[in-house]
Amino acid sequence: MVKSSVPQDKSPSDSSDVGCRPTFYMTAELLEALEAQCAVEGNRKRSPFLAEILELLLTSDVGQTLRESAQKHRRPLLHELEANLILFNEHIPTERIVELAEASQRNPDQMLVRLVLLGLRIYERAVSLMESDIEGRPS
Repeated sequence: MVKSSVPQDKSPSDSSDVGCRPTFYMTAELLEALEAQCAVEGNRKRSPFLAEILELLLTSDVGQTLRESAQKHRRPLLHELEANLILFNEHIPTERIVELAEASQRNPDQMLVRLVLLGLRIYERAVSLMESDIEGRPS
């Protein structure tokens, strides 16, 4: 494990202005990946991408839902995130969604939401028709 190079301010008078500066322990491989991401973003010492991921996981409503689900399932947040990503990634035809998004001048995430909402609407109508058929009512 490698200790990250996050600067530690030892001065008590300055610590209230700076805020919490936690120390993260990580593998050398992870540290190299973080440095590579910073280099991709213009040799910055702080990566906006990494900060946004941490913000998503730690302060957003989505992050709160993931944390609650992880606690409910008694597993680490990382495993909960992996379970959610894997749940969808293996079964979603990403290339086809990108094609549909481009054809309709949408972003892929917008297209995915639109397809899910459309699918729910169709599913609800189909269930309603089947229930009407079973009960012998005209549709």
